[in-house]
Parts: sequence; C-alpha cells; structure tokens
Amino acid sequence: MYTDILIPTDGSDNVEPAIQYGLELARRYDATVHALHVVDSSPIERKLELTTLETDLETLPDMWYDAGDAATQQIETRAAEHGLDAVTEVRRGIPAREIRSYITDIGIDLVCMGTRGHTGLDRVLLGSVTTRIVRTVDIPVLSVKAKPALSESETQGGFEHILVPTDGSKPAREAVAHALDLAWTYDATLHVLYVVDRGAYASRPGWTWDELQQVLEQNGETIVEDVQSRAAADGVSVAAEITHGVPHQAIEEYCNQNGIDLVVMGTHGRSGLSRRLIGSVTERVLRNSDEPVLTIRGV
Repeated sequence: MYTDILIPTDGSDNVEPAIQYGLELARRYDATVHALHVVDSSPIERKLELTTLETDLETLPDMWYDAGDAATQQIETRAAEHGLDAVTEVRRGIPAREIRSYITDIGIDLVCMGTRGHTGLDRVLLGSVTTRIVRTVDIPVLSVKAKPALSESETQGGFEHILVPTDGSKPAREAVAHALDLAWTYDATLHVLYVVDRGAYASRPGWTWDELQQVLEQNGETIVEDVQSRAAADGVSVAAEITHGVPHQAIEEYCNQNGIDLVVMGTHGRSGLSRRLIGSVTERVLRNSDEPVLTIRGV
C-alpha cells in the first residue's frame, strides 16, 4: 500500500517519534524513505513584502542548509541500518508549500510528520505546517505527537490495536481500507467505532430525539457490520462498538479504555465541506490524542 514514505524533518527532537514510526512503516512495507528538510524562508519573505529592500534568498546562511543536510542524512543512515533505500533533499521556501511540491514531484503516498517543532507550544500543531498538510494533500498523513522517544523494540513491535472511527462517508470508507491493510500487516486488532452524535438532534428540526436516535443507531449497525464482514474476509481480528456522545470525546475515551496505539480516520464526513475537517472532530483528535493519528482526506 505504501511505496514512498516522506518524513519531513526540522532537526528538532520533537520530530524523533515521527521518524521512528516512519522508518518502522517503511520496514513493514519495504518502502523507500524520503527525508526532506525545508530551509524556512517565510520570515524573510514576509519581511521583504513590507519593505523595499532587495535581498537574494540564495544568500541565506550556509549553516541553515548544513543543519538540513545533517538532519536528513541522519534519517538516511538510520534507514540504511534497516536495509531500506533512502532519498534526502534540502529545499528552500515555505515549508508547507515545499512539502506539497515534493509530494507531487516524487509521487509520495504517505507522510509521517511530528505535530510539534522548534516552536513547540503544547497542543499546537507544528507551526501550522502539519495541519496545512493534513487539510490540503490527497494522500494519508501520519501525525505523531512529540513525546519521549520510543525504544527500537517498541517501534518494531508495531501496532497492536488500531481504531477506525467511521460514519460511513467516503473519507471514512477510505480510512477503513487503510486501517484494514495496516491491521493485516501488523496482525493487529481492528477496532471499529460508530458514535451516535447527540449534537445531530439540533440539526434535524421536526424530528424527536428518539426517532433520530433510532435512525442513527440503525445506520451505525449497518456501517459497523460492513466493516466486520470486510475484516473477516481479510482474516483480520475485529472489535466493534456503537456508542453515544460527543464524537471526539467518545474517540478519546475509547482509545484510553482499549489501549489503542493508532487512530485512522477521514478528514471530513457527511457534512464534508471542502478542505474543512468534519465538525472539527478530526482536528480535535489530532490535537488531543497522545497516539499517532493517520488521516485520510476524501477527494
């Protein structure tokens, strides 16, 4: 499923967990690792927009490029230790833009990114770079929160419990496909969660809550049974649950109660406004989850 995995790096310790997961996924899928560092010229470019100064961006300090070389070469060395092919590149520009360009230029099919960088404010995505990538690229993005580095044995152990929240929408169905493949690859248990959203009642005038709840529960049963059938056909162990509540809170509670170590979800659902996360559910899970979150953007 994954043949070319991109790991953007700013050289900070906060990216380390993303590197570990990226290398482990590449090892499992025998994928080529791509290490990319972007020398961030955006502060200088913004300053130039406000002045009449003419500055050649080619004269950015050599030490910035040297740091990028060191960060990407470190990933290349570690990839080689796992017997993996690796490609390194240092670019100059606005990080999110250059990452998207690299994805298009090379044909990347998975990105592994840290959710905190040098600025590192708790609960804030890396300089908005990660959230911009999640919202705008058409390939899966694995977002990994900065936390104490895992040991090699822990990362090589892979995933044991993979959660896929689903509402039956196209992005959710695509997320299920990725979750099934990952569960099969890692011999993991796939957890399927459908949340009967209490907030949905307010958006359905003319319905009683009992009527809407019955419809939503029946819809959830149909969706969950379909995933269970697909898992059985693939020989994947599956656990399913239909619950009630606020979706992002229900997802977080399920993760805590069931030892989930990877969440796979679409970036928007039935409400599906283009380039908007589903009712902020995915974005909230991204911000709050301590475990990696693989997002699949519907197209």
